Amino acid sequence: MQISTANVIQYLRTNLGEGTLRFSEIYFSWPEPKRDILNAAASEVKVGHALASGLPVTREDVDFFRSVRQRSRFAGDLYELISEIELAVHDMVEKTLKETYGEAEYWRRGIPETIRIRCQENRERDEDPSDSPFHYTTLIQLSEIISKNWSVFDHVLPSEYAANKRQLQSDFARLNSIRNTVMHPVKRKRWSESDFDFAKVLHIAFQSFRAP
Repeated sequence: MQISTANVIQYLRTNLGEGTLRFSEIYFSWPEPKRDILNAAASEVKVGHALASGLPVTREDVDFFRSVRQRSRFAGDLYELISEIELAVHDMVEKTLKETYGEAEYWRRGIPETIRIRCQENRERDEDPSDSPFHYTTLIQLSEIISKNWSVFDHVLPSEYAANKRQLQSDFARLNSIRNTVMHPVKRKRWSESDFDFAKVLHIAFQSFRAP
């Protein structure tokens, strides 16, 4: 396109500042082999060697890569992805149950008693409570609700889960674990690039269920 690397980087930084791009979207746009090279080159010890060895990176590449790979920036992007997935799943479950059992009956007919009680308890403890106790359901509880009403959800879920209840339960458990890692940083647990890729896949699968 006859555009200099410096101009491309400036364009990307502008979009980051405006919020139309995430740091993680830029990072994962580099193929994994290129990321491996850039990670090695971004080391202060190895950068000179990498640039001199004929590897397909430039000083501009390395400097820009360093600026977007900071863990704190990724944590924000990962939190946003998980939040959007969680909201979409909540919207999907609530909408489907109401369509199936009706506005007045979905809470008792579609949601197990143990979950209803726990949600009501959490709502009572909340100093600024939500209007609906359903808003206190967790990802694991949503997975249980779907499983208990499988004949209702099997034709609503994304195709990769429609015939695989066990995979849905496993993926929700993993997503919940990643969520807890991001939400409780003092535990010093670490998430990985594969966790980020996993969250992106689920985001794509469920984002269409998000209520407007």
